[in-house]
Amino acid sequence: MQGRWLTGEKWGFPSYAMCRLCVAFVWLYHGLVPKLLGPHRDELVMNMALGLSEEQAIRLATAAGILEVLVGVSVLACWRQRWPLLLTAVAMPGLLVFVAVWVPDLLWGAFNPVTTNLCATALAIVALGQHNGRGRSGEVSQG
Repeated sequence: MQGRWLTGEKWGFPSYAMCRLCVAFVWLYHGLVPKLLGPHRDELVMNMALGLSEEQAIRLATAAGILEVLVGVSVLACWRQRWPLLLTAVAMPGLLVFVAVWVPDLLWGAFNPVTTNLCATALAIVALGQHNGRGRSGEVSQG
């Protein structure tokens, strides 16, 4: 029985839950702390690299923060749905490319989007892999 919990054969098991909770945490934290509770200087630098004024950069950071919090909440609230994980698996690498193109200096920092975005992407992909083969009831389909 213990092996089933670790390999993800049931909904709510620790490995699926851990992946899903970590993905949600990344979205929630990065929406709240550097954007809504800040905004952090790096957020403004990224936004101003697009040619925005500081005021516009702050508004964009606020809007992005709200969207990120909504995605984080969706990862939790839509527990049995794939779309929040698919969105994460596509958006995180896309956001990383954005930073690499517009503000590549941020890739060299001690805490940077390379590690965060790639790990969040990997967790979403693992959760999606554990999600495959399950019907609406959450049971593993036969065949």
